[in-house]
Amino acid sequence: MKKGSKVQHILLALLLVLITLTLSSCASLMAGLLGFDVAPPASSESSLLFVELVAYTEGQQGTVDDDVVEVNFTSGFFPVVVDENGKEVPFSVIEGMTEAGLVFYKENLQPGTYTLQGIRYLWMTDYAFMNSPIKDMEFDGQRTEWVERQFFALDEPVSLELKPGSTDSLGRYKAYFELMSDQYEKDPNLSVEDDENKAVLFRIESAEPENKETLKLMNNWTYEPWQLWNQRSVLK
Repeated sequence: MKKGSKVQHILLALLLVLITLTLSSCASLMAGLLGFDVAPPASSESSLLFVELVAYTEGQQGTVDDDVVEVNFTSGFFPVVVDENGKEVPFSVIEGMTEAGLVFYKENLQPGTYTLQGIRYLWMTDYAFMNSPIKDMEFDGQRTEWVERQFFALDEPVSLELKPGSTDSLGRYKAYFELMSDQYEKDPNLSVEDDENKAVLFRIESAEPENKETLKLMNNWTYEPWQLWNQRSVLK
């Protein structure tokens, strides 16, 4: 092989490696930006837990055609799940997944009993706090002068025995809600306060603890850590 040709082959190989690394980095970056980022299993005993929530409001049907944003900078719904010691699980959230609504997940949990007690709603009274969005806050016990907390309990808490080295789900829940802003629009005589984001009505319309739809959707997630968790799915 000529020296020039050999150099070209080496440069081409290096270029291919660089492109591969770049694409891999971009994939990881996009996974994070889209809310799909997840840590890989830390051990053979580590488990992952999902909760799926669809929340819709007046003028909507709670279907995939709705455009309601259920977690944003000013407000958001979150599942309240505690372990067998009563400690609350801090979930991450995947937004924009119309097939499943909001998907909450927590990776690298210890096996044991986890109980969904209800839904927490957080909302801001001061938009100046928007540099720290609701969706990025630690919810267990956190309270600021700008953030209000409302809790809506399930009629019956839902418990799940999370097995070692598994990926499982507490199911799918659908809720209807109305905000104080809706009341202000209906009655112009009301004096507008700083409570436009307050939930004045919230009801669970359906609870499906056995629904494993998220586990089925996970089969199509190509981000490598998700593939590792998918191998631990209870549906396998």
